[in-house]
Amino acid sequence: MSDTKSPEIHVKEHENFRTINVNGVFGGARGMYFDLVLFSDESKVGSALSTIKAAPEKTTINRTLECRLIIDPLNAKAISQWLMLNIAEYEKQFGRIPSPEELIDRHENMNLEFNNSSKTIYQ
Repeated sequence: MSDTKSPEIHVKEHENFRTINVNGVFGGARGMYFDLVLFSDESKVGSALSTIKAAPEKTTINRTLECRLIIDPLNAKAISQWLMLNIAEYEKQFGRIPSPEELIDRHENMNLEFNNSSKTIYQ
């Protein structure tokens, strides 16, 4: 039986610590590491909503590059396994998460159901 004690761990937030709402990721494998840029999107709908009839073509999206992650392969795989485990647990509780391709197909099929001259369902 070992008498070694576990080290005491002091946790603190970095002075620049923040929460990022991730809407997407860009990057990939770059030799001996993975290079990822996380970004967030924000819809600016003020000009579209400033008229009586909503005008979706006046909506703009501000995309902010939030941070860059450089991850070695060992940690990338560990993060992947952690994510898959947590996604499986989430889906057990809340139901299956559709793939991005399924969402695109669903969106395209919905558009076929609306009048093609309509830019919005709120007319």
